[in-house]
Amino acid sequence: MSKKIFFLAGLVVLFFGLAGIVWIPNPIGKQIISEAKANGYLEYTPKEAYDMAKVICTQCHSEERIKLYCPRCGPPFVAVVPHMLTFIENYRETKPDLKFIAITEHQAVAIVQVWNALVGNWETDFREQDVLKLIGHYDLLAALYKTPVEKRPIESALMSRDDLKIGHMSGMKEAQRNLGKPESKSGASSAMDMGGDHQDEHKGMNHEHSQSHKHKH
Repeated sequence: MSKKIFFLAGLVVLFFGLAGIVWIPNPIGKQIISEAKANGYLEYTPKEAYDMAKVICTQCHSEERIKLYCPRCGPPFVAVVPHMLTFIENYRETKPDLKFIAITEHQAVAIVQVWNALVGNWETDFREQDVLKLIGHYDLLAALYKTPVEKRPIESALMSRDDLKIGHMSGMKEAQRNLGKPESKSGASSAMDMGGDHQDEHKGMNHEHSQSHKHKH
């Protein structure tokens, strides 16, 4: 009986000890929470995601360069960040003396949302198959791409932060809204096909009119 009591008491002490490490501010608890968020066990708040994106992305790019990125520069962030993941992984292997912070895919999902909200989201300007090809094997980023903006917690929250916006669209608040998964282009294709049919029909009518006019003369 006494052994059971000691065992239960030990479990209680261990539980509260671990809880104290995690929830009471201290370096060990901070590291545990940081790792949990990096690996998707806990969610980043919008502010945490913003701070993390600045730290990680400015390893390779200045904030000024990030600010200047636009649709004329290249594909949307959801298709660019996967290459950052691969680049840093390769760089850490080939140049181990240089200290680079690695990016997990969960962090990449948060980073994409940050820059989409603060620099710009032009996912709808690119074909879905092209974006997914650029994303490659990163399933979480592919899932993010297919998620409407209003259901992306970090992006939708930061879109209202005009004080943080830095991109070419920073003065275009409305233009950054409702930019989710690209719509199907089938409607546009159908419209073009219909337009072509109408043009052919119009040409046929002109031809008949011309023949009739010649016959009268």
